Amino acid sequence: MKETSSTEIDRPVSLKQLAEELGFHTSSVRKAVVRRGFVPFSLSEGKNKPLYLKYEDAESFKKQIVNERNNAVVSNVGISPSRISGVYFIEVPSYEGKNRIKIGWSDNISDRLSTYRTIIPDLRVRAVWQTTDAWCERAALKCAERLGPRVHQELFEFEDTDSALSELTDLFSKMGIENRRQQMQYVAQPDAAPDGNSAALHCRR
Repeated sequence: MKETSSTEIDRPVSLKQLAEELGFHTSSVRKAVVRRGFVPFSLSEGKNKPLYLKYEDAESFKKQIVNERNNAVVSNVGISPSRISGVYFIEVPSYEGKNRIKIGWSDNISDRLSTYRTIIPDLRVRAVWQTTDAWCERAALKCAERLGPRVHQELFEFEDTDSALSELTDLFSKMGIENRRQQMQYVAQPDAAPDGNSAALHCRR
C-alpha cells in the first residue's frame, strides 16, 4: 500500500485535479464540492484563480463521491448536531389552503429550515432522514413522483400526505435510515394554522 507522506498531506489539491480523477466537468466540480459541505479556497487573490481543497478534505470528498456512486449510504454519521445533513419532508401551507410537501436534501438542515421559517413560520417538519449522501434526494423525489403530482421542482401535492410519508419512510428504512425528526431540537416547535405561503418556497433550494 502506498504511504502518504507529510508533504502530500500539507499540499492542497486543486479542484481541477479532483474533476479529472472523479470524472466531473471542470465547470461543475466546485458546485459538487460546496454542496457536500467543503470550502474551496484560492492560493492568491484575484478573479478566476484556481481553487483548492485541503488534502484531508479532498480525500473525504473523493470517498463520499465513491460511496454515492456505489449507492453506499452513510447514515448516523458523527457530526455536529448543528450541521446535520439529510433529506427533509416538510409540509407547506399554500394559498389555496392545500398542504403541499417540499422534499429536498441539505448538508445543513438546521440552517435550511431556519431560512424557510423566516419565509413561512408555520411550516411543519414531518421527517428528516439523516444521511450525508445527496443521491438519496434523487431516490426520494423519484418515489414521490409516483405518489402525487410535482407542482414545482421539489414541491408536491399528495392526496394522502400520511400515506406518502409512509412510502418514503419505507424507502429509507430499506437503506437503513430512520426518520430522526423527533431527535432534532430545531423541529420541536408548535404547529400553527396554515396561512398560505408555499409560493415563497418555489425558488428556494
